[in-house]
Amino acid sequence: MVDDTPRRRKVREIQAVVAEVRDETHDAASLLLDIGAEERDYKAGQFITIDPHQFGFLEQVIAYLEEIKGGREKPRAYSMGSAPHEPHILITVKEERFWPGESKYPPVLSPPLSRHCPPGTELTISGFTGPYTLPEDVTQKADTILHLCAGSGIVPNFGLMKDSLHRGDGLRHILLYSSKTRGDIFYYEQFAALAAAHPERLSIVHSLTREDPVDVHPASRRGRIDADLIATHIRDLSRCLVYCCGPGVLPWERKEARAAGTEPAPKFVETMINILHQLGFEKGQIKQESWG
Repeated sequence: MVDDTPRRRKVREIQAVVAEVRDETHDAASLLLDIGAEERDYKAGQFITIDPHQFGFLEQVIAYLEEIKGGREKPRAYSMGSAPHEPHILITVKEERFWPGESKYPPVLSPPLSRHCPPGTELTISGFTGPYTLPEDVTQKADTILHLCAGSGIVPNFGLMKDSLHRGDGLRHILLYSSKTRGDIFYYEQFAALAAAHPERLSIVHSLTREDPVDVHPASRRGRIDADLIATHIRDLSRCLVYCCGPGVLPWERKEARAAGTEPAPKFVETMINILHQLGFEKGQIKQESWG
């Protein structure tokens, strides 16, 4: 008997070319990657990885960092903001900076990717992987998806929302998006267009932490995302799944805190998870992904 059940291809190396570059904010740029005839056999919300060793101009920087770290520099993971029906792979790279006394090591890959990869740049990516996806039976489990995002944590959720709206699965999406200022909002115009095109299925609230919102649409407010804001937008907690992405406590921060006999200060993701549990969400209703 022949098993003709379709199988997803394993993670593999893919040759890509930068087709377009878009400035998203003052310190972040989106790269639209052309992968030619390669299958776009990924799920919205997944990520690719990029090995910095492929860039010759980084050779000496990498050699120095590997010497002081005592190990090989690892590939960097970048969430995809694209959906499988779109022609290009979209990643948005925020330029990390080295801050004396705060940063452990200088960044390797984000500065060149965000500032020095013009159209035509060739690079090798590895993909596709990651569990930050909607389950196959999502409509049996929920009718509402709550997106809690901060900063560049919006990237995979952007893909999740576009994919769901494109497929017409009937899910209602609520995005509570925390940014420092209007100028720090990723995909601002794209989100406004999506909300206008799908008013019954997508609601967006921009929560600005460092300035009063002026001419920010759709909805906007001053302050951080809190329990009251979340509770206001949830009709039925039992039929809601949460996708939370943003800055979180890093492994090295946890390690240093343990060595000092303390607990690391919670960041966005940890704060949101605590609030969700206080509101009555079960662990199985929450997907989380963090960066730092």
